[in-house]
Amino acid sequence: MKMVLLFNVVGFGIMIMLTFILVKGPQRVTAVAPLSIMRQVIRTKSVEFMPFTLSFFLTLCATAWFFYGFFVKDMYIAVPNVLGFLFGIGQMILYMIYKDGNKKD
Repeated sequence: MKMVLLFNVVGFGIMIMLTFILVKGPQRVTAVAPLSIMRQVIRTKSVEFMPFTLSFFLTLCATAWFFYGFFVKDMYIAVPNVLGFLFGIGQMILYMIYKDGNKKD
């Protein structure tokens, strides 16, 4: 338990703290959730911030984890990945709708 606490809580906390201390201004990387990216795509009508390959492979990953959870009869793995699959499909549909957004303007 001490090792889990040390590596997961303290180690991660140190990485976050160093990121905020050492990286300033526009170079700071912000983590954006997929749902907020979908919102930004709809608002700007541009897929500039949502690469198709990332959405595609995240959908494949969710599918693989779903089937793993299904075959080992672990619904705690299978059920959340149904949502991952649906959100991935939603991202790819948004990409297809707005992929020519910049060409019209």
